[in-house]
Amino acid sequence: MRSVLCVAAFVCLCSAPLQAADERRATAAGEPRAAALLEQAARTRYTWSASVTAVSGKVTWTQDGQTGSGTFRAELHKRGGMHFTADAGEVPSDVQEHVGSLIGHRTPPKAGGPQARPAAATILVEDETNGPLIMLVNDALQSTERVKDGKLVQVNRRMGGKRFTIDVTEFAPAGDGRFYPSHFTVTWWNGQTGKRVEKQTYSTEGFYRVEGQMFPRAEKVVSVKSGKTDTLELRYSDIKFEHERGAAAAASEGGSVSPRR
Repeated sequence: MRSVLCVAAFVCLCSAPLQAADERRATAAGEPRAAALLEQAARTRYTWSASVTAVSGKVTWTQDGQTGSGTFRAELHKRGGMHFTADAGEVPSDVQEHVGSLIGHRTPPKAGGPQARPAAATILVEDETNGPLIMLVNDALQSTERVKDGKLVQVNRRMGGKRFTIDVTEFAPAGDGRFYPSHFTVTWWNGQTGKRVEKQTYSTEGFYRVEGQMFPRAEKVVSVKSGKTDTLELRYSDIKFEHERGAAAAASEGGSVSPRR
C-alpha cells in the first residue's frame, strides 16, 4: 500500500499546479464511488428497529474454568443505561464489555434524532478479491474500510497508540437485504513497532428472533495475547425488547422466540 501512495504522490508532484489543485479539492470532497460503496454497506448493516428503546435478558458465561450467570438491561441512547445483575458475586468486566459492545453495534440511530453527516471518502486501492480499500478523508482515527458485495468486510483504525483491524468473514441473513456479522476477528498492533499484540476471534452460534429483532443465542470469543489463549463463552436467554409506545405491535412478528441461523 505504501508503494501505491508513493506513486500517487509522485504523480501529483509531477503534474501541473492547476491539475494538482483540482486533485486536492476532489480528494478533500471525497469520491462519489467511495461514498456510494459506504452508503450501500450502511444499508446492508443489521441494526434493530428504530422503535426499540431497551433490551434485556439473561446471560450465562464460562471463562477460565469459571462459570456464572446474571441478567442485563440496556436502555438505548441513554448514558449509563447499561445495567448488570449477577446471580452470585459479580459480572466479570469482560462479560460486561462484550455484551455492551454487542448491544452498541446493533443499536439503531435515535428515531427523530439528527442524522450523522456521511464522511468524505476516497478509494486508495482497487481490489476485486478483498474489496476496494476506502479511506475516510481527514479522519482523526486514520480509518480505512473495505466493502465487498455491498457489505462492510474490514475496518482499520488507530486508537490509543495501537492500530486494529476488524475482518468480517461470515454474515447471517437478517432479511430486507441486511446482514448480521456472525464471525469476525479483531487484530491489534503496536502503532509504532507494527508488532501484533492481540487477536480476538468472535463467533455467533445461532439467533433468536424476538418481535422481529435478531439477538444471538450463544457466542464465543477466543483471545490470544502474549502467547496465552483465553476463551469466553456466553449463552443468552429470555431476551425481551421494549419499544416506543404503540410501536411494539408494528414491530412484532407474532411475538414468539424462535431460533434462526
